[in-house]
This record gives sequence, structure tokens and C-alpha cells, in this order.
Amino acid sequence: MRKLIFLVILIFAGSQVWGEVTAWVNKNPVVVGNMFQLHIEAKNVDDAEEPDLSSIQGLQVLNRSVQNQTSIMGTSVSRTVSWTYILIAPSAGNYLIPALQVGNEQTSPISLEAIVSTLNPQQKLVRLEVDVTPKKVYPQQQVLVRLRISRGDQLENESITPFELAGAQVEKLSQRSHQTVKNGKKQEITEIVYAVLPEKSGTIVIPQVRYHGEVMQGGITQRNFGNLRDFGNLFQKRGRRIFSTSEQQTVEVKPMPSGFKGWWLPADKLVIEEMWQPDPPLFRVGEPVTRTVAIFANGAFGNQIPEISFVYPAAIKGYADQPVIETEKTSEGLKGMRKEKWALIPNQAGKIKLPGISVSWWDVSRDELRTAVIPSKIINVLPVPGSQPQNTALETPVPQKNKTETAVLQEPVRAEESFPWKNAAIGFALLWGLTMLLWFVNRNKKIASTIKKEENFIQDQQNAIRETTKNVEKAFRSGDPGTVQTALLKWGNSVWVNDPPQGLEQIVERMPELKNGINALNSVLYGKHQNGNSLEELHTDFRRISLSDKKSNNNKYTQLKPMYPE
Repeated sequence: MRKLIFLVILIFAGSQVWGEVTAWVNKNPVVVGNMFQLHIEAKNVDDAEEPDLSSIQGLQVLNRSVQNQTSIMGTSVSRTVSWTYILIAPSAGNYLIPALQVGNEQTSPISLEAIVSTLNPQQKLVRLEVDVTPKKVYPQQQVLVRLRISRGDQLENESITPFELAGAQVEKLSQRSHQTVKNGKKQEITEIVYAVLPEKSGTIVIPQVRYHGEVMQGGITQRNFGNLRDFGNLFQKRGRRIFSTSEQQTVEVKPMPSGFKGWWLPADKLVIEEMWQPDPPLFRVGEPVTRTVAIFANGAFGNQIPEISFVYPAAIKGYADQPVIETEKTSEGLKGMRKEKWALIPNQAGKIKLPGISVSWWDVSRDELRTAVIPSKIINVLPVPGSQPQNTALETPVPQKNKTETAVLQEPVRAEESFPWKNAAIGFALLWGLTMLLWFVNRNKKIASTIKKEENFIQDQQNAIRETTKNVEKAFRSGDPGTVQTALLKWGNSVWVNDPPQGLEQIVERMPELKNGINALNSVLYGKHQNGNSLEELHTDFRRISLSDKKSNNNKYTQLKPMYPE
């Protein structure tokens, strides 16, 4: 009973102890690059969870440890939790360790000073140099940042802070290392190149780059530049910690030139090239020729290059392919490329003017607006071989009247001489009548023959249309765009015998009902825009066509029967 009462007294007495949290450092001031300790101690604090050190700005936390202790002295019970952190100050200056929360209690803030020791040769082991060019730029203009790290070859577990910059796009271009000998000592030099593209005018700050390394104590060298959190086995190696920083630099971003309008493309150099397939190009009605235009810009991403836009003349159709956009990263900077391709199909023979192509860009080296141009050109389009119009009209003989003039000399004749002349006149009259009868019979035969030929011609054409129509239907069922194209051209030749179409475009001109479907078919054939509904749409339009009201271009027959006669 007495023991129970004594235990209650102890618990009650212990619960009356007030909580207390304190924080202190073992050195102040501290030496830049040298490790120091931050101690946080919580006594009699309920729910004493580990404090959050993310609010400490500038200092770097390398390691931590925790210790719990409970002590009873007489009637007093004390509980203590201690945290010990290993920190480093990366550069000289004043730092603040703010109030840290532990349970319901807070520590007092600590002002810390970091100094550079003239007696510490660690900074000489590693040297960081940053070269920034140019120092004055326009928005979206490339700035090259070259980071050069020179150090002895006896260092390991190396790392640098990530290169991040607010208000600009940062792209790592290259990283290479090489060894050299200076003053009889071997050095390893690593050069890392970044491209920085500011987003708007103003001033951007190139921050300090911080280096961490360790004097080699044996084992494999580990270099993990760019990964600040990868410290390896820092305390197991027990190597001497080396730290170095680069100098902070600024870049002035000028506003865009006043009055500038259009697509903004700052670049060091821009080249535009034109290519043909086949080369040299041969233009013929209905046959595709591939035209490729490539734009190369130094100091810019590929997606900074504008889209090429122009209109081809009505005598030629252009079907665009998907553009190819690429960016090459080199130690000299970005190299952007945009490549656009068209399948060109002339629809009529003769001379056609292709429009010129121009791309405007801002030359940052000359500080002026320039334009790269591919001039317009005249091309000669050849007709389809053997497509010269042939005159197949049936000639109908036109009878020619033989005009005979007879001069009759009236002379007094004797009665005895008139009888022979009368007989001769009657004979000639009979011969003339027989001749006219024979001519009339022969003329009717020729007319009947001509009509028969025209009827046969129309019948043959109808049969040809019926047969090619069936072939078109078979082509649609096959689902192959090339087979459909060939079948449609043969069908057009059977419909317009005397003036066959020299390509799908001329079929569209004569039958606008097929325009949408044929354009979709051409996109599949030449533009590589796959659309599952292209053939279906053209098939539907084709079946709706009726040729009963359409006359041939040469008027050699009046009307064709419906395409699908019952």
C-alpha cells in the first residue's frame, strides 16, 4: 500500500515539471566549408516530435542523430530528447536559424556568422568559374552559361547543386571532362554548358553553383554532379570535406524592339533549304512531286521556328505532311530544325508559278530584322502521255450538187432535124433521173450507216461506263486507296472519251459532288493523314451520282443512261 502511494506521488510530482526546449550551436562564428553542430534539446515536452529544419535557409544539413533520456531524482521525474545535426555554411555571411517547433514549445532563433579562414587551403583544391555570354539579350534569346570545375584528382563523392533559374527556361547542353597538368600537379577539369532562355524583359540572376567533395581515402571515385542529395557514405569514409562556390552573375534582358510585329524568333543564324523528290523535279499532270522545305536556326529550339504558310495556285494541289520539329544540343548552343513536306499534284498542263517562301527572324549578332527567302519559280507541267485530244467524230458526207450550165443556141432548125434532138433530150432526161434515184438511195444508206455507228458508239460507251463503274465498286470494297484512284481514272476515261481527265482534280472540276471525297483520298495518298472515313465518304458520294442529265464535253452523244441501270 505504501509503495502504491509513493508511486502516485512520484507521478504527480513529475507531471508538475514544466516543459522546456532549447537550441544552440557548438561554434559561432563558423568557417565556410567546415562542419558544425546544431543541438536541440526538449525537456519534459509532451509529444516531442522531431523539429522541421526546412525553414533554415542557406545552410546545408549533412547528418543527424537523436538521443532519449529519462531520470528520476527524489520525487522528480525528467524526460529529455536531444537531436544533433551536422551543418555546413556554403559561403560567408550571416545566417538565421529560426525558431523551431517541438511539440507545443519553440526554440529561440539563432544568428550565425560564417567567415572564410585564410588558414584553410580547402578552397584552393577546387575552383569554380562561370562564364555567361552574352550579358545583354532579348526575351527568348539564348544565353550560354559555361561552368568550369577545376580540382585535384584525389577527390571523390563529388556533387554540385542543381542549376535552376526562375523566369527562364534552362536546358543542359553538354558535359565533358579532361585532365591537364598545371604547376607539376595533375588536375581534372569538368565543363558543363547550359542554355538559358529568359521569358520576359528585366534582370535575371545566375545563382551561385555550390560544389561538395571529399578528399579520397581509397576506393572508387564517385562523381554525381547535379544531384545534391547523393552524398554517398559521407561519415563512413571520414574524408575531409571540401566545399567551393561560384560567383553570382546577372543578365540584362532588354524589351523587344519597339514596333515589332509578327513571329518573334531571335537567333544567331537562320538557313532555309528546299529539296525535291525526284531531283530534279519532273512535273506532269496527275503525278505527285514531293517538295521539302527545311529551316535551321542556331540559338533556338525547333518549336520556336514558325510554321510555313502560303497558298498554292488553283492549277496545282498541295497536300501537307506532318512537320518534323527537332532540337540538337551542342556545346556551342541549341540548333533548332523545322521540316515541312508537301505532295504537289498539277491538274493542268502548262506553266505554273509556285509562290515564294519567306521566314523573318531577328539577327541577334547584327541586332536587326532579317528575312530568309526561297524565291518564287515558274514550273512547266507536261501533259499526260498520249492524252492529246483525238477527233473521233464521224464524218457525214455532204452531197455536192453538180451545177451544169447549158447554153442553148436557138437556131432555126428544119423540121426534119428536130426528131433526133428530141430523142437525145429524152435519153438525157432518163439518165439524169436514174442518177438522182441512185444518189438518193446511196445517201439514205450512208445516213443509216452513220446513225448505226453513233448508236453503236453510245452503246459501247454505256457498256464501258457500266464496266468501269463495277470496277470502282470493287476497288472501294478492297479498301486500298491506290486501287480506288486507278479505278476512278479509268472510269473518268470511259465517261469523257474525247476529253479524258488527266487526274483526280479534273474529275472534281467536272463533278463537284466528288470534291470532298477526292480531297480526302488525296490526303491519304500523299499527305499521310490516315482517316478511316475517307473511302467511305467518297464511296457514298460516288453512288449518288447520276449521269442522266450530264452531257459529254464534245457533244457527240446527247445523254448517258443512269450509272446503275435497272
